[in-house]
Amino acid sequence: MATIPQPKGYPLIGNMAEIDPNAPVQSLMRMARAHGSLFRFDALGQGIVVVSSQALIDELCDETRFQKALHRPLQEARYVAGDGLFTAYDEEPNWGKAHRLLMPAFGPLGLRAMFDRMVDIAEQMMVRWERFGENATIDVADNMTRLTLDTIALCAFDYRFNSLYQNEMHPFVAAMVGGLDETGRRARLPAGAGKLMLLRNRRFEADIKVLRDVSNRLIEERLQDPRLGERGDLLDRMLTAKDSETGLTLSRENVGYQIITFLVAGHETTSGMLSFATWLLLTHPEALAKASAHATRCWGARRPRSTISGG
Repeated sequence: MATIPQPKGYPLIGNMAEIDPNAPVQSLMRMARAHGSLFRFDALGQGIVVVSSQALIDELCDETRFQKALHRPLQEARYVAGDGLFTAYDEEPNWGKAHRLLMPAFGPLGLRAMFDRMVDIAEQMMVRWERFGENATIDVADNMTRLTLDTIALCAFDYRFNSLYQNEMHPFVAAMVGGLDETGRRARLPAGAGKLMLLRNRRFEADIKVLRDVSNRLIEERLQDPRLGERGDLLDRMLTAKDSETGLTLSRENVGYQIITFLVAGHETTSGMLSFATWLLLTHPEALAKASAHATRCWGARRPRSTISGG
């Protein structure tokens, strides 16, 4: 049997010295370049196997041979998102229910229904940039965070945060950043050690309360809506649709966890991708010119529209 490569570590801490807490993903990428697309590292006595090639990831996504597993950061994130889709264990009933209920919403027809709202928020940002004038300095990462948060809230929950019309970021974002930072920090400590930090725990609990207050407000407003069940968005589906296998709807508590999951996991990664894409286009003018020419060929001066087929 072949041995999985592993960098040389130190007593007690293992390979933790290899991980930059401010850039953990880049640390793993560096280790992959040194040790290959399959390697192991030791984190305070816990062995972790990392894969980084498309072929190996395809193997691991074979649900007939492998099942979902939660690593430490996701285990700690359960304090925030409970048994939402990202943080649920494979065997938890709500994972299966939510998976079956929500998958159709991300098919071609579901995405086509969201398209006009995506364009709505994107146009808000573009108009805002134009009105600043060509000499203004724009914080692209900040604006992309506002863009993606507002897009997900509108498409999935028919709710407008209107972040692009506010000077300050919505409190949800600060709470999200604080909560994720704390779960990541706890994941790097021995199990249970994070609970001993009383001041940080109070801050963590305050951040969680903000996130849950936002999700509860969305649920309350929708439950009082006379069109409940007719809106056709993700929130309507979560509150009213019945699972094909169990005949049950999601509990209100779980709907709250799913809202937090979609707002956090959906917007934070996308805003980062859009920010880096903008920077790369601006630093590679030839690629920007090709992208601009392609957009002009597709739409000209017309408003973008969905080309997703329902077939």
